[in-house]
Amino acid sequence: MNNEEKKESYDELVYKANPFADTAMMKLEAYAYFYGLNPQKATKARVLELGTSFGGNLIAQAINFEDNYYVGVDLSHEQIKKGNEIIKKLGLKNIELHQKDILTIDESFGKFDYIISHGVFSWVPNDVKHKMIEICNQNLNENGIAYLSYNTYPGWKEASKVRDMMMYVNKFYPNLSLLEKTERGRLVVEIFKEQIELYPDLKERSKGYLEWMDSVLKHKNYYLGHEYLEMFNDPLYIHQFAELADKNGLKYFTDTNLKLSMATSYKKETVEKLQQLSGGDNVIKEQCIDFILDTKFRKSLMCKKSQTEKLNFSESIPNTIIDTLYYVIKNKIEIAELEDKVLEEALKHLLSKKHGEFQIEDAKKFLEDKDLNQEQKDKIVQEIRGFILNNVITGNLNFYLTRIERVSFVENETYVPEKFIKYVEVILSEDGQYIGIGNFKNEIFPVDTIELLLLQQLKEPTTKDKLISELEKLGLKRMVDGKEEDVDPAEYLEMFLEKYENLNFFKRK
Repeated sequence: MNNEEKKESYDELVYKANPFADTAMMKLEAYAYFYGLNPQKATKARVLELGTSFGGNLIAQAINFEDNYYVGVDLSHEQIKKGNEIIKKLGLKNIELHQKDILTIDESFGKFDYIISHGVFSWVPNDVKHKMIEICNQNLNENGIAYLSYNTYPGWKEASKVRDMMMYVNKFYPNLSLLEKTERGRLVVEIFKEQIELYPDLKERSKGYLEWMDSVLKHKNYYLGHEYLEMFNDPLYIHQFAELADKNGLKYFTDTNLKLSMATSYKKETVEKLQQLSGGDNVIKEQCIDFILDTKFRKSLMCKKSQTEKLNFSESIPNTIIDTLYYVIKNKIEIAELEDKVLEEALKHLLSKKHGEFQIEDAKKFLEDKDLNQEQKDKIVQEIRGFILNNVITGNLNFYLTRIERVSFVENETYVPEKFIKYVEVILSEDGQYIGIGNFKNEIFPVDTIELLLLQQLKEPTTKDKLISELEKLGLKRMVDGKEEDVDPAEYLEMFLEKYENLNFFKRK
């Protein structure tokens, strides 16, 4: 399959362009800072996306950060055309999409602070892979950050068997459309799964295989077709990726899933074995972790080799960095009963902060009025730093360097800008089949027509009573235990306001 055939397959079976939180500038900036680098500020950056599709990943950022400039390229003329139509509807001036073969990009295309590509690298031929890495060097500013995601071994070994199965059953039907091949492949996976499960001994022996089959059957056709039936799907080990980066003037430094890069959160015995096996080499350590975890997918960050001396791979993060970052609760964290009641209170205080956001400074302020000497306070703060670092690595806390002020709804004072209302209108129109909606952290979220109605009422500052009056006209209902119940408009409004405050849709007049 050449580039032209690959372009046609993506036009035939449309792959929705959703925002991806791991590619957000705020996140990439924070990770670079966490490792000791000095990246470009996330709200004053030039960004390039390779394989942008309809541009949904960039649009979510462009609509939230007007001072950034975004450029997306993709081989598909149809997808770029549709993406530009959506951009025009939204009235965005800080984003441009180009129909362009990645192989033709050179230094004249410009320099960027961040270069990102999600879900492309494994699915293109080797010459395009090498070109993508080359672009991440030649078109990256000296302190820039590059992000590439890809399927990886050893975890994809099992998945490769399912892919081989689906490819084989379509081998003798070359004229089928990609959708037809996908449906045929899905049917055969179902048949083989059913046959394996007929035999208890085989079922027990094939647990991993059956899990992959089951996960495959849960995917939508557009994902399944492009993931399992494209000509190219070439996973590689992390050490191979790091070597490829090194040969092209880049330094791989972490995965956005820190459990793949840092051993600190594992049991003491595991940490010791990883230290013995790696000899302090971060890539060897990560390859060992992948063998232990059977890693299937990676989201890798790279910088220029010139920045290598700044990188800190010790897993001992300086207090200045931990204290500068701010943290957002991602997964619920339970605080066990502790002997040190002040520490317990301090942790609970942090985790109860508005929007689930806090910094070390919040802990220091909490301790100011406690009857403790400075040494005792410092000890508690250090334990809190350890608690934060552990939860950052395990994924319970997200962390950021740039803090975005969240505006709360205030009657007759705040409003929702037209650009956000248009964004929701686009998602709820037929254009919603092409792009997903993302917040300022590039996290995808659901919207519905009732929320749109309220947002439209908020074009200008208004009151809760007026908004409740609009909701009362709708006669809101919900299903509870199979029965239809009335929804209290005031209760619904409070949930709506909290949601859109968290999404940062409100602005002050």
